[in-house]
Amino acid sequence: MGEGHPVFISFEAGATHGGLESAKALCTAAAEAGADAVKFQTVRAADLMSSREAQIEFETARGRAAESIYAALERRELSFDDWRSLKRHCDALGLVFISTPSGPETVDLLAEIGAAAIKVAKSDVNHRVLIDHIARKGLPIILDGRERFEDVEQAARICEGHGLTDIVIMHCPSGYPAQHAGIHLSAIRHIKQIFGYPVGYADHSVGTAMNFAAVALGADFIEKTITADRDTQAVEHFMSLEPHELKDFVKQVRAVEAALGDPRIIFSSRVSAEHRRSIQARRAIARGSTIRLEDLDFRRPGTRIPADRYEEVVGRTAVRDIPAGEFLSAADFR
Repeated sequence: MGEGHPVFISFEAGATHGGLESAKALCTAAAEAGADAVKFQTVRAADLMSSREAQIEFETARGRAAESIYAALERRELSFDDWRSLKRHCDALGLVFISTPSGPETVDLLAEIGAAAIKVAKSDVNHRVLIDHIARKGLPIILDGRERFEDVEQAARICEGHGLTDIVIMHCPSGYPAQHAGIHLSAIRHIKQIFGYPVGYADHSVGTAMNFAAVALGADFIEKTITADRDTQAVEHFMSLEPHELKDFVKQVRAVEAALGDPRIIFSSRVSAEHRRSIQARRAIARGSTIRLEDLDFRRPGTRIPADRYEEVVGRTAVRDIPAGEFLSAADFR
């Protein structure tokens, strides 16, 4: 991942699956679309929440809604055996498995089942004990960049202290869904300059446009939430893509990636000689006369003396009679 490699495309299904079979179906859709990875949230609500009262507000197809954060997290839970089964399913599909843990036990589980990488949630980037526990596993780590710069930097330093440099910094806008003015895509370039690690973009906006813009700005990793049904009245579904949209999404990311091309192209000409102009006699030029600018014209094709070399011709002496309309050559003057 990173410079010289294709954009890594991951679909987030952790917040939108409805159980093991639903999760497997989303994985299958992701693989069939040509994604590189699928991401889940290996969480236990009790690891994260001390109260069931806190609410989260979000947008749905029917308008604004709210529910208990504890309930939303609890709905994402699977048994440890289910996680093992889901990982085997991803392996069979050739799909990279990534997940966000909620505590040391789920970190240990992800390491045991061979998760390709562990993503740290936005609320845990300053959780030094958890970051340290993750880093000791030696697995690639993905840091949510919504925390303060100092906290993200501290998390990266903890990883580096364990010799772990397979780090990705994600630019993640807030909101469910994120509003355009709050996405701040220009931060992608700054994050890359500051940290020197691959930078990802986790999209929380409605639609797909922000992902393509992120790729154009240098994102190495794209994460987009998917759902079986966008009309589901729960957090994150409204901003997600449905299975039938995934293949086109991957195709468009690849198209933008291909279109980025080579930034050094500006140092090469992309105009063929046939489309340039050559120096031509505007009027008959007599032998022995001095060639003047007004004697010259410039027409296609550019296979003789190029138009930009007219100064090499003006002021020279014609060594033969040059008919009007004839292209000049170096042998026509001295």
